[in-house]
Amino acid sequence: MATTGEKGRRGRRPALDPADRRRLAARIAKMVLVDRLEQKEILVELQKTEPGLTHIDASTVSRLYRFALDTGIVRVHIDENAPFKPPRIENLERELIAAYELQSAIVADASGHEETLESSLADDRLHQALGQLCADYLDTIVRQNEVVALSSGRAVFYACESLFNRHIFDKRNVRGVKVFSLNGNIAAEVWSMESPDARRAMDADTSGAWLARAFPDAELIRLSLPVAVKSPDMLAEWINEGPGRWISPKVWKEKAASTENIHEDVYVPTLALVGIGGVRPQSGHRFIVGMNEPMMANLQPELSGMNELIEKNANKVSCAVGDLCNRLFVTLEAKRKLSASDYKQLEDYVASINERLLSVTFEQLYLVPKVVVVAGGASKIDAIQSALEWQAMGWKQPIIHDLCTDRETALRLLDFKRNTRRS
Repeated sequence: MATTGEKGRRGRRPALDPADRRRLAARIAKMVLVDRLEQKEILVELQKTEPGLTHIDASTVSRLYRFALDTGIVRVHIDENAPFKPPRIENLERELIAAYELQSAIVADASGHEETLESSLADDRLHQALGQLCADYLDTIVRQNEVVALSSGRAVFYACESLFNRHIFDKRNVRGVKVFSLNGNIAAEVWSMESPDARRAMDADTSGAWLARAFPDAELIRLSLPVAVKSPDMLAEWINEGPGRWISPKVWKEKAASTENIHEDVYVPTLALVGIGGVRPQSGHRFIVGMNEPMMANLQPELSGMNELIEKNANKVSCAVGDLCNRLFVTLEAKRKLSASDYKQLEDYVASINERLLSVTFEQLYLVPKVVVVAGGASKIDAIQSALEWQAMGWKQPIIHDLCTDRETALRLLDFKRNTRRS
């Protein structure tokens, strides 16, 4: 018979160390919730890989799983309004790749395209759907030591958030990732989520924080810069020192031209995830809804004048000005349909605003090996089409390599291409 001083008693299973108990509970929870294993399969796997647990039985597995739920090892988030991830339309993807010489295309079979013009909630839902599919794609292309750069925007934000949610319990085993912003922040919490009263800031620094958390040891570089400065002369000061050096055209150009490891503390991105916006009156574009925010004050009165001119011609052109990484451009549709005087004035406004923006230039994006654009909706078609028609825009080379968009946008882009060829 065992004495009181002996470590164990006959018939009693050895107790688990508290640290081992938490580790084992977490592993069992992962096998239940992620791997979808049955109880018998879990027992076999544990007995095979944990030599000290040959005594474990089904009741112990159940108790450890309940322990994981009760102690916060497993955290459950239920969102009854979570968007349905739409299927992809492969034939449209192939046509887009051929028509615009893209490296890859993702087309969501998502509805609500025209409704996005009237409803901020429908517009947000479309961006969420695009973000989910874009996250699927990012999950396949981000590699070890990737340097990922992000622009502002809802679709970019939702892509980053979706990738984080996918790996909330099991971080992607991709190491050495660096994440940074391509532009300054407006810091206006203006985006609708599940209701008109729910708001969330969606600047690039915010999106970067979500994306970095999807990887085990990712380094997040926050620019913490405003969207614009007071004068063009101040621009160099902001981007040649401190975090601003990460988006300095001078630094990028020197690194691209040199075989030596100059500017060791700055990296040119190997992958950029950016959105394309359509600047329209009464739209959800950040330059419109954030017009009265303190960080936008440096762009007045040109921003107000540009918006008045856009509104004046709203019956002629649905999207006269687009943006890529917070850098504005006049669309091809505006060039075709506006009067010469209005077009010239619009170009002047855009040029005046761009020369004060803390953001990468289009020329800098030429240096990025892969630029993924996620954008869709009725308000952005002219802007997306203009960015794809890089030669007509006078750009030296294509900026967009991969495009994630919705069904209706894809169809209209393809129709435009066919009409252009016929004419």
